[in-house]
Amino acid sequence: MLKSLFLLRPSSFQCMRQFHLTIPSLTAGQTQYRGQKESTWWEKYGSHVDPVATRSDLLNMDDLDERHYRPVKPVIPTYQSFSCFHDPLVSRVLGVLLREGNRELVEELMHKTFRTIKLIQVGKLNRAKTDEERSSIECNPVTLLQQAIKNATPIVRLTRIAKGGTLYSVPIPMSPTRGTFTAIRLLIDSTHDARPHDQRFWTLFAKEIMDAARNQGRTIKKKQEIHRNAELNRAYAHFKWQK
Repeated sequence: MLKSLFLLRPSSFQCMRQFHLTIPSLTAGQTQYRGQKESTWWEKYGSHVDPVATRSDLLNMDDLDERHYRPVKPVIPTYQSFSCFHDPLVSRVLGVLLREGNRELVEELMHKTFRTIKLIQVGKLNRAKTDEERSSIECNPVTLLQQAIKNATPIVRLTRIAKGGTLYSVPIPMSPTRGTFTAIRLLIDSTHDARPHDQRFWTLFAKEIMDAARNQGRTIKKKQEIHRNAELNRAYAHFKWQK
């Protein structure tokens, strides 16, 4: 009986490992579990050089650069990606699209969306007749996605505040983090609302992104509707200081 209880009791290393994994401030590359200074292997030995953070630096890197033969620090000390092509906004879109943990499917949908945007924009570039038209066409899908989210981000939102037994819709400023999430949700919801049975998701999602990047489409109308509702309820804006 005592032997079985001893076997069921977790060891000190398992407890430390569980403690390490439950703290979000600790990174995956740390070799110790206390989060103290110089606890990562690249800080401990000091022999690792800084990485290439942008694609332009990678393309312009010299053949004699020391990063070809010396160990390199990770770009970001997290589990997400060490690649210089990693974009946190694209990762956030993937997280909002994610359903039931099937990240491979979401990444495939995003790659097909970017491929559709690239084909459409390159076709416009090839059909352009003047240099001015060519300079106004953006062929990078990530840049178009960033511009679309920026254009679709609302600056105010409505919240419910009880006053005298009555619920009022009070307009309050929207934080940047919540505004970005709202813009991504508006893009996805507009794609689902306009989706017929004979078209794929990535085709309509690409069209919504390109329309939002030009301040057009259903997503921009939904953002304007949010601002319009906040304008109609601006008489109750002073209630936000009386919560």
